[in-house]
Order: sequence, then C-alpha cells, then structure tokens
Amino acid sequence: MDAVNIAVIGAKGVGKSAFIQRALSQTRPLPSSIMPVRLKAESGRTLFVTLIELDLEDFDETPGDQPIRWPTHLAGHSVALPRPHCALVLYDVTSMDSLRTLPQIMGALEISGLPRILVATKCDNPESARQVNTDAIPRHFPGVLNLITSANVPSTARESLNAIIKASFSAKRGGDKQEATLSRRRAASSAAHLEAPDYVNGRPLSEHSKHSRASSDLSLLRGVPPPGASDSYRGQSRSRSPRMDYPTTPQTTSSAFGSGADAPDDGGGLTVSSMLRTHGGVRLDTGRDTFVEDSASESYRQSDDIPILQRNDENFPEQPAKPIGVTFDDLVDRLLAPRMTRADNQFADIFLCLYRKFAPPSVLFAAIFARLEIGRYAREKKDGLYLVGIQSQLRIVEVIARWVQLYPGDFARSATRRRLVDLVCSLSIEPIFTAAAHQMRWYLDHRIVEDDDTGWAESDEPDEEPTNIPPDRRPSAVVDRGSGRTGGLNDSMSSLQIEDERGTRSDGRPPAQFQYHSIEDYVREAATMSPTSTLPLNKIRYHIFLDKNTDDIADEMTRIDWIMFSSIGIRDLVRDVSLTMEEKEQCRSLQNVSRMISHFNHLARWVANMILIRDKPKHRVLVLEKFVQIAAKLRVLNNYNGLAAVLAGLNSTSIYRLSQTWSLLSLDSEKRFKSLSKLMATEMSHARYRLAWENSPMPKIPYIPLHRRDLVSAEMGSRTFVGPSGDRINWKKFEVLGEVMLPLMRSQGTPYPNLKKDDGSRELILDCKMPIDEDDIYQRSVQVESASGQGESSRRRFPWLS
Repeated sequence: MDAVNIAVIGAKGVGKSAFIQRALSQTRPLPSSIMPVRLKAESGRTLFVTLIELDLEDFDETPGDQPIRWPTHLAGHSVALPRPHCALVLYDVTSMDSLRTLPQIMGALEISGLPRILVATKCDNPESARQVNTDAIPRHFPGVLNLITSANVPSTARESLNAIIKASFSAKRGGDKQEATLSRRRAASSAAHLEAPDYVNGRPLSEHSKHSRASSDLSLLRGVPPPGASDSYRGQSRSRSPRMDYPTTPQTTSSAFGSGADAPDDGGGLTVSSMLRTHGGVRLDTGRDTFVEDSASESYRQSDDIPILQRNDENFPEQPAKPIGVTFDDLVDRLLAPRMTRADNQFADIFLCLYRKFAPPSVLFAAIFARLEIGRYAREKKDGLYLVGIQSQLRIVEVIARWVQLYPGDFARSATRRRLVDLVCSLSIEPIFTAAAHQMRWYLDHRIVEDDDTGWAESDEPDEEPTNIPPDRRPSAVVDRGSGRTGGLNDSMSSLQIEDERGTRSDGRPPAQFQYHSIEDYVREAATMSPTSTLPLNKIRYHIFLDKNTDDIADEMTRIDWIMFSSIGIRDLVRDVSLTMEEKEQCRSLQNVSRMISHFNHLARWVANMILIRDKPKHRVLVLEKFVQIAAKLRVLNNYNGLAAVLAGLNSTSIYRLSQTWSLLSLDSEKRFKSLSKLMATEMSHARYRLAWENSPMPKIPYIPLHRRDLVSAEMGSRTFVGPSGDRINWKKFEVLGEVMLPLMRSQGTPYPNLKKDDGSRELILDCKMPIDEDDIYQRSVQVESASGQGESSRRRFPWLS
C-alpha cells in the first residue's frame, strides 16, 4: 500500500485544522493533530495518507541554508512524529504575521528536497479585509505552487491535498535528487534554456518529458514567467476559478486524484509556466487553462535572497483601509445570491427577520424587484444567459415567497401591498412561477393584515385612507383568470394550502383533536393558560399531586411551555429587548413574551408552595422527591425552561433552608438534584446549559430568560449604523443577534409529536390558589421549620390552606 506523510505547516490561527477538516470532508472537529486516513485513487489503488498539523512554533530556528529539522514529538502525543514526505505551507491572507517565518521554512524545505505547496487560507474574506496580496506571493517563491482556499468552497482544500499527493508520488517516481538541491532562481531561470517548446503539442521536450503525465494531472499549478518571455508563449484562455472573487488565480477543477489524461489544448501556444520545475522534481505545468499576468515578470527584479519582510514595499502595495460596516445593496446581493453553504441559509433567515432595523419593507422590495427585472431581461435575450436568468428569477421569487410567508405584516401598507399584487399578477401568467404565485396569493387574501410588524422600527408611510383594490385587480381574481389552463390544479393547491395552514374542515368546524398549524393557533391556546387561583392548597391537593404519574405532570408542563414558546414570534423577542416601556404598551404581541415569563415565575412559586403544604418533614420530603423526578423527566424531554423553573423553586430561599426536609431526601434523588443543578448553574455564563442546548436533539424548549438576556447584550452592545457618515450597516451586530435567534427559530420549527392534554395535571399547575408574594412564602417556610430546626407546634391557619 502506498503511503505518504503530509505536513500541514502554518502559524497559529491560519486555519490548519479547518483546512484539514475540509480536505477530508469531516463534519466534526479533528480529534488529533495527526490524522491517518485511507484514500482511494481513481486507478483503484488505496493510499495511506497521514496529515500532520504543525505550528511554526514547533520548529527550532532553522537557517534558510540548512535542511529542515522536524520536531520529534508533538504535545499530547506519546508516539514519535512520522517523517513527512512533503509539506503544505499555509498562510492567512488577513494576517501579515503569518508570513514572518515563511522564508526560513520554505528555504529549509527546499534544501531538504521535499515537494511543497503554498496555500492561502481565508480567501473568502473581502479584499478590504486582506493584508496579504496572493498575487505577489509567487514572485518571492518562484517555482513554488501557490493555491488559494476558501471556506465557502470546500473543494479547494481537497484540490490542494490532491495536488500535494500527486507531487509527492511524482517526486518519488522520477524526481532527480540533485535537481532538488538547486536554488529556486536557477530552477526558474534555467528552465527556459534547457527545454525547447513543442509548438504543435504545446508541451516542452526535454529529458524529463517522462513527467508530462504528472504535469498534466497537476492542472492547477501556477508558474512565473522568466524575464524576456515572449507573449506568444502565453496561454490563450484564463483558468477557471470556483469563486468569482478571484478571477486571476487559477484553481483546479479536477476530482480527487485526477481524471487521467488532459484534453487537447484549444490553442497551439505553449505557456511559459509549463517550463518551470519545482526543486522536488515536479513540473509546474498548468496545461491548457493558464493565464499569466504581465506584471509577473517583475518578480525577477527583486533578489530572492532577501527575506520577504525586508524587501521594499513596492511588491506589497499598501492595502486600503478596511471600510467599516456594509452597504444595504451588498446585503441584498448576498440575500439573493446562490446559497452554497449553511451560512448562506442562515444569513437569509437573519436578514429577513432583522432588516427592519435599517430599512423599510418598500425599500427592500424595490431593491429585490430591480434584480428580478435584470433576470427577466436575461431571459428575454434568448441567448446563453437564458437559463441563468431563469435560475436567478427562481431564486429571487423564492426569497419573496418566504418573506411573505414569515412576515406578512410587512406588506400591510397600501403601497407595498399594491406592488406585491402587481408582482403576483405578472408571475401568475408564467407557468414556471405558478406555484409561488398561488402561495403568495393565498397570503394576500388571508394573512396580510396590519400587525405589530407593520409599524415596527423602519416602516412604510402609513395609509391616509383605506385602499380599495378593484375586484378585477385582486390577486385571486387575476391569478385565476391568467392561468385558466391549470385552474383545477391551482384550485386544489389553494385549498390544500389553506387546510394545511389553518387546520379547519370545509364546514368551518375545528377537527375533533385540535392541532396547531400557525402562530395564531398557539396564541389563542396560550391565552387560555393564565393561572386562575380557584383550587385551595390543602391535604386533598397534596394527595392528588402524589398520586399523579410523574411523566403525566412533566408532559403537561412541557405541553404548556411549548404552546407558550410557539406563540412568541421571533421578532417579538427583538422588540421585547429594544422597545421602550411606552412602545411596549402599544405592541400587543409582546403579551406572549410576558405570559411565558410570568408562567416561569408561577411554576417556581407553585413548586415552593406545594412543598410547604404539610407541616412535617416526612410529608414534605415526598413532594420534594416528586419534584426532583419531574425535573429529571423535563431534562429527558429537553424542556430546559420548565427544568429551570422547577430548580428555581427548589433552590429558592424558602425551600433551600428546610434542612430537616433535605436531610430525608434519598441518596439517588440527591445526586440527581445536584447533577441537574450543575447543568443549569450560572458558572461561566451558563456554560453547561449552553453546551447541552447546542447538542440536544429536536424537539426542545430553551431557557427563555437566559436567551432574552443574551439578546439584551447584543442589542445594547453596539450601534446599528457605523462609518464616518453613519450610513453603513454594522452587520456584525446582527450576526451576534442571529447567533442567539437562529437556534430559537429552529426549535420552534419542530413540535413535540406525542404530547396530549392532561386535565388533572393542568388543574394542579394552573388552578391552585396560593400566595405569590415571596415574603408570605418565606413566612410559611419559617413557620413549618424554624431557624433552630424545629417546626412550630402551634401555627395559625393560613387562608390558602383552608
């Protein structure tokens, strides 16, 4: 079995672990700095590849004129370090510090005769955020391949791994040992004299032509032309790049371990870079897709013996100051761009939720509509851009449909609503957009009304008078008339959509078992869950509670918490932490947030009062044991809000001071209680809970008070607009808000499947008459168990116990 050890070298923070993770298509963080894997080549043979992550700090100071001295061991590894056969040297384009020791490492690798490739990381950052010009790097390391990688394009990391593996095996098969010790300048300058171009096949003829197959496989390699090179030797076409941001940086488009032989060249010209060789014996042949810039020949004006950081600044032009914030148009372009990663999908959710902080709906709709018209123009040209225009329009219509579905109140004002009606009418006559037009039509007819979203933050101008849309211009009438051929299908889709959204039968009566299909359903049900204080807390209630099944109580608590949590719109949480008290009073939907917070406090007081019903510790400990079991069940159900409420009651001063009661608690229950308390502890900003919440499967209910506090910190911690003129958007602030909100949005999308209403448990939780003042509860605690540890023999009967 062929084996190759690859050293991945770079300064701290350049992204070595992330690079290896993408190169190996791993979804989880790397467990070790040494990663042995088996890879299968297209030829069918199996390769044993070991990737070794090395920091530049792991090396002893190695002069550039001596072979590299590898570290013998790595921290955390008892075994000896495998000797690398080749190296990927990483540098961060956003940090000039990552280049400081690069010349020494590259020089030592060159003297050692090891194949090596330079890899630029974090190239998905905009040009304004970069400190390193990747186009200037090859000038200082002629004959060494320089690749770029991006987190947005994981294939670039795999292609880099592909290239170094091929380079290593090519060096083993036919590399000249003496050639590996030559200087970089000699390898680059003498190649043009030693090899004559073949004008017919576009390949150099030399004694080393036996490596032409290897050079064709390395179609992504990039060379530097020697001085005086003729323009006729340049490739006739640019190399393709997976990202439009870097059109002049060639990248491979081959699959792992290549595709065999190259396709014939389009032109007969030979690229000068195909004459170059690395010092490891690997030809730098870019094949047929090579583009060499005119300024590349300037690299020979600078001495290669001078370290990069000591050279003149002319080769590293001063980067412009990074602009603060982003423009609104940039955000809209990103919203409508193809979604290649999970981050792109998350961006769309965050943007649609929070854009009202800096733009009204009419402005966003106008920007989206302008880009939709561009796609329509591309379709009308009937040329090669036709499919591109269709794809762009489909993507834009999908965004609009999702916007209408999630936030219909944004379209309640007449001007924006009228533009949406016109859009639906125009889409309905095109078969490809019929489904989206019918979906938006249904929301126009049934869901788009003024709500708290309509006048929130940056809003459209209010209507001076109600706008009456003529019957023939209503979306339902126009869509039905414009798509007569598919009327039956459209009607069935419309009825299916309405039934799915509303959950009602054709006769208008609700189904036998009520189901929740929209936030309005949850709001109506949550409004019925306010405490009534009708059932007295006495021995009867005590025995009913003990006789109740623990799982039934925990399930009912979870059902109530889930309904209240689902009744909260995600924008309501933002309004709750950003509006003033006067503005909150005008916002009706904030009642749902206040209701859930009040229910949390109600549960904590209910737990304390249930324990304090009886006078004797042996009776109280039974209730205490029951609540510990309920808390454990809530943890199993991933109901962290209910779990925190129960623990808040058990850890309250009135209950925690009952030493006689706690002393009777069983050892198993005590361990379980301590474990749950540690989970919800406040140390390190609730670190244990945050880890558990992140790794818990759906469905789950968050600990709302903590996430609300996170939103307050994110909202108040930074400004919305930045820049000298205050006209640029501080998107970093919204990314922080999104990190808090996205998990909540995802959890709301997955309901509990098998929770059934239990009337007995519901009465115990919501209908008990009990004191709500903390002082009264504490006085009851002192009465049943005084500070000296003895319960009072004579007590007055409290009214809630009657």
